[in-house]
Amino acid sequence: MTNNFFSSSGCYEVVETLGKGQTGQTILARAAASLVVIKQLYHPHDSLEVLSQRLKAMGQHSQLPGLLDSWETSDGQFFVFEHVLARPVDQAVPWSPAQIASFLLSLLPVLEHIHSFRLLHGDIRPINIRQTSGQHQQPILVDCRIAQQRTLGDAAYGAPEQALGKPVYASDLYSLGLVAVHLLTGLAPFELYSITDQRWIWPDLITKPVPPSLSKVLNKLLERSLDRRYTSASEALADLKESPRLIDKARSLLLKSESLPLQVAKKVLAAPGDSTALALTSQRIHWQPTYQFTPGIATALALRGQVLAMGTSTGKIFVGDLAHSAEIYTLEGDGHCDRITALAFHPQVRTLYSASSDGTVKQWSLATGQLEQTLSQPGWQPTDLAVAPPYLAVSDSTGHIGLWHLKQLTPYHRFNQHQDWVSAISASNHRLASISRDRTLRIWSLPDKRLLETLSIGPSQGLALHPTGNHAIVGNNQGQIDVWHLANPTSKDRLCTVDHGITALVLSPDARLLAVGTDGNVLKIYQGVSGQCVSELAQGWGVVAIAFDGHTLVSSSQDETVTVWQRAVNSMP
Repeated sequence: MTNNFFSSSGCYEVVETLGKGQTGQTILARAAASLVVIKQLYHPHDSLEVLSQRLKAMGQHSQLPGLLDSWETSDGQFFVFEHVLARPVDQAVPWSPAQIASFLLSLLPVLEHIHSFRLLHGDIRPINIRQTSGQHQQPILVDCRIAQQRTLGDAAYGAPEQALGKPVYASDLYSLGLVAVHLLTGLAPFELYSITDQRWIWPDLITKPVPPSLSKVLNKLLERSLDRRYTSASEALADLKESPRLIDKARSLLLKSESLPLQVAKKVLAAPGDSTALALTSQRIHWQPTYQFTPGIATALALRGQVLAMGTSTGKIFVGDLAHSAEIYTLEGDGHCDRITALAFHPQVRTLYSASSDGTVKQWSLATGQLEQTLSQPGWQPTDLAVAPPYLAVSDSTGHIGLWHLKQLTPYHRFNQHQDWVSAISASNHRLASISRDRTLRIWSLPDKRLLETLSIGPSQGLALHPTGNHAIVGNNQGQIDVWHLANPTSKDRLCTVDHGITALVLSPDARLLAVGTDGNVLKIYQGVSGQCVSELAQGWGVVAIAFDGHTLVSSSQDETVTVWQRAVNSMP
């Protein structure tokens, strides 16, 4: 083994080999006065630039080691990560159910973050979960496997499909669940399963009762069949946070009315009884919760006037008219079969567009509630939509943005400068803005079909374009909201900073108010000019999507609720 590694950034002196396999090795090394971890990948499948960008963006999370350096030689690719000095989680005594719930609440979002970069951790076990000192410190997940094609990990904690060399995102969930049960019982994984009975016997071995909601999550994390196991960390989080639903605390007006002007055949949500109004705090602008729905996790929302569309993680699309007692119906026809990633109304005609992870974009008539047209392309995974007459813009997971003629729904042009998944797009005044996991903000001219600007940003999910098309607002995973002035693209202003990572933001049509959703439990409204927070609304945990027109605010959250807020009369602007 060589004693040193060299990159353009400096020299790394090898201290010891931490692990070695067929795909690469992990080495503890010294750089100047500090220790680092070097991962060598023998036979890379991605370019160094693409993988480095992905790992660097992923490492921005506070519970993951950051990427410090990378280079490539004839011996493979090398990636240098921060060395975490903290000790592995304590296995000496069994943990309490409350500690296990807190443990899962802390690490499931980390897995969701890793998976969003199309990576698996691949080796979740106690030694790779480090607990830093301090009462409120979050555990850190180390030693993420870079070689994803045949990630095997530790056999004791690996999922059945992982042992066969076919890991999926749910494999990480299985391993995390097994670590949780190990900590709960104090027993090794092989002691927790009965081969004779072909079942987990950990419930028979615990000394303290486990709440049903936690027991449900642990059992589903440990399902040996992929069909019955959680498919995503967000699903497990939603169940883990399950409590008396917010709908039992909110006043609901889902009345059985037939006054809905949309002639859609199937009603999908019944009317619950009235209950107490949601608690909220506000500063200058007051909002009243008027409706609350439980359609499942609503992954996309669209609002046009009083017509609300909700797309769910299962592919269903619900439409209702808030002006007529909010009767909710589902659209009819050959619908989507996977997560709805975006919804957008046509500004002039009664048409709704939907994008889905099933690889299609669909056009729906709001006059009949029927499917009118389906767009698809080989290998397509649409991520967002923007209606910019005369075009429909569709971004996808490969970094492309396609323009389609709105009238004929035929392809017009394709932008292809992004190097990774396009997270969000926004259109205004003949311009289109886009943000991507390649950590860039790009501005496009639609009439000229060309790229105007490329700006470097941190990992971000929230994007809004000012109505003039001259300012782009970006909310990043660190809770910072920046305004980029396109007349002077090298400069930006910090509008505000929030306590959690930003998951969604929408600018009102007059650009006076900005609605901001985070992975916390508060929804905030800011003045678009001053950056002053003018409203704080109590929100179900983890905002997923927002629709906002300045007077009506709709938000969905991970607890499977969608809340409609109305601005109070005479509220200050």
